[in-house]
Amino acid sequence: MEQTAKKVLKHPLIRGSTILVSGGLLSNFFNFLYNLFMGRQLSITDYGTLASIISIITFPTLLVTAANPVIVRFAGDFFAKNDQMHLRGLYNKFFVFLFGIGLSIFILFLIFIQQIAAFFHISNFFILILANIIIFISFIGAINGSFLQAKLAFGYQVFSNLAVAVVKLGLGVLFVLLGYAVSGAVGAIAASAIAGYFISLFPLRFLFFNKIKSPHIETKELFRYGVPSALTFLGLISFISSDILLVKHYFDAVQAGQYAGLSLIGRVIYFISAPIGTVMFPLIVQKHAKGDNYRNTFILSLGLMLIPSVLLTLFYHFFPIYSILFFLKRPAYLSIAPYLSVFGLYITFYNVLFLFANFYLSIKKTIIFFPVVIGAILQIVLITLYHQTFFQIIMISFILILLLVIGFLVYYPYATKK
Repeated sequence: MEQTAKKVLKHPLIRGSTILVSGGLLSNFFNFLYNLFMGRQLSITDYGTLASIISIITFPTLLVTAANPVIVRFAGDFFAKNDQMHLRGLYNKFFVFLFGIGLSIFILFLIFIQQIAAFFHISNFFILILANIIIFISFIGAINGSFLQAKLAFGYQVFSNLAVAVVKLGLGVLFVLLGYAVSGAVGAIAASAIAGYFISLFPLRFLFFNKIKSPHIETKELFRYGVPSALTFLGLISFISSDILLVKHYFDAVQAGQYAGLSLIGRVIYFISAPIGTVMFPLIVQKHAKGDNYRNTFILSLGLMLIPSVLLTLFYHFFPIYSILFFLKRPAYLSIAPYLSVFGLYITFYNVLFLFANFYLSIKKTIIFFPVVIGAILQIVLITLYHQTFFQIIMISFILILLLVIGFLVYYPYATKK
């Protein structure tokens, strides 16, 4: 029995997930304290503006997040072979590419800043400029996170994320108490993003002391895998971002703040479960490349993800008032109580979809991008047409996610057939 327990604990998925989940819980705790502090100190209107700024930051960075599986797949091969020269060449290639996109978005954002401000009803141009800086840093820093994941350096990933969360909380509290309100809250995010970029460079410093050699990557292979993967993650992250932006546009400031609070509480389920997929992806990539059995790893990942997701959803169902007051404190948010359990259910199924998508991409089943992108577009279109109540918006997202999960379950035996 003792030997079995030791064997289970040494399993790379269990070990890696434990590191990421434990560290993720700690860093998310500091992120939670940041949101808790802002939810209590800022007015509901300002908190809604902060949530909108975070979503504005999220949407352009969907592109760079979507590139993560491509970078991890190629970098993982070179790390497995300890091919440092090709790693350096790969890093250069992706850095130049991401720098170019980031700079282009930075310039376009400045050109259309007045239109962006008008659409989201934001009169403070300073926080929009800060958001633009954060987006640029996210682009040039994303490759560091992808390389750490490919290197299986989960411990340092945890340290980096924790440092960013602590800096964001500390400076956020300081700036808001000094009277900078939402500008201080966004300024803290910008400062933590800069700190995170330099921290994530440290374990990759060996790449900068080797001769540069461009890796032999076929353009056809890069596009065949990279474009569908990028579109898949673009669609997935759109599912939990576009609703906040559309609510900010169609509802008044107070309601937008309330929906932002609802989304914050619901997405705790996602933050706790997300590290499972992060660990699973490179493990299955390696097993699939070697021809090893990878199905058990996926099933184990699914089970580990479902346990906290279901338990938290049940807790939200039975204790909605307590959950809202615990996270947001203010009674003004209690009007979202009827929506909390269904939002939790929506996020639980989203977690299942997210894990399935990671799994299929790890075994090169890139055809999944098509239904995911169609679903994300339908969500935006349907919410644009039907947005009278929060319930309508949540049910549109939930039904689309449920249909995609059912489709992915049906596809599973075909995708894994030898």
